[in-house]
Amino acid sequence: MDFSDLESALALPLAEDTSLDTAAVGVLATLASFVTPLAGIVLVGYVVRLVRAGGRTTTALPAFDEFGGVVVDGVRLSGVLVALQLPAVGIAVAVAKLAGASFATLVYAAEMQSLHVVGHSVLVVVGLVAAGGAALVGTYFSAAATVAVARERSLVAAVPTTRELASDMSFVPVVSAVALVVFAGRLLAALFGALPLVGSVLAALVSFFALVASAALLGRGASKLAAHDSASRPDSTVDAVGSA
Repeated sequence: MDFSDLESALALPLAEDTSLDTAAVGVLATLASFVTPLAGIVLVGYVVRLVRAGGRTTTALPAFDEFGGVVVDGVRLSGVLVALQLPAVGIAVAVAKLAGASFATLVYAAEMQSLHVVGHSVLVVVGLVAAGGAALVGTYFSAAATVAVARERSLVAAVPTTRELASDMSFVPVVSAVALVVFAGRLLAALFGALPLVGSVLAALVSFFALVASAALLGRGASKLAAHDSASRPDSTVDAVGSA
C-alpha cells in the first residue's frame, strides 16, 4: 500500500463517475445515524459493499440499491463488531466498579490503610491498560472481519478468512492507514459539529466521506494482499515440487 491508494480512496466520493444521488443518500443516512441506530446499520452494510468493491478499478461509489442486502450485511457485520469489542467492554466495566470501590474507600474510610489503597490503584491502572489493549486488538480484528464478511457469504466461512488476514503482518499497515483516516474524520466531524445551524449537516458530510475513504482504503489494501498471495503461491508450489 502506498500514498496513491490513500489519495484515490479520499477522492472516491468526489469522483466524476460518482452519482450525486448516491452521495446525497449517504450523507442523509449518516445524519439519521446520529439519532437512530437503524441508519447506522445501513451504513455498516454500505461499508461491506464498499470493501467488496475494493480495488483500483473502482471509479465511483456503489449505489444504495438492493436495500435488503445492505441491511442484511449491516446486521451481520454489526453483530461481529459488537462481539469483538465485548472483552474490552467487560474489562472496562470491571475497572469502573473497582475504581468506584477504591474512591469510596478514600472518601469514607476513617482509618485508611495505604497499602490497601495503593493495591486498588495499581489494579485500576492495570485494568485500564488491559481494556485499552483489548480494544486495540478488537479493532484490528474488526478490520479483518469486515473484509472477511465482505468476501464470504456466511459468518462461518468468514472465521478462517479473518484469522488468515489478522495473522498477516502486511495487513498491519493497511489497518493503520484506515485508523488514521477514521481518526481524522472523527476529529473534523467533531469540529464541524460544534458550529451553529449547519454544524450537524457538515459533520454528517465529513463523516460519510471519511467512512467511504476508510472503507475503500481497507478494500483496496486487502485486495492487494490477496493478489500478492495468489501470485506467490505458484512459486511456492514449484519450489515444493522441485525440492521433492
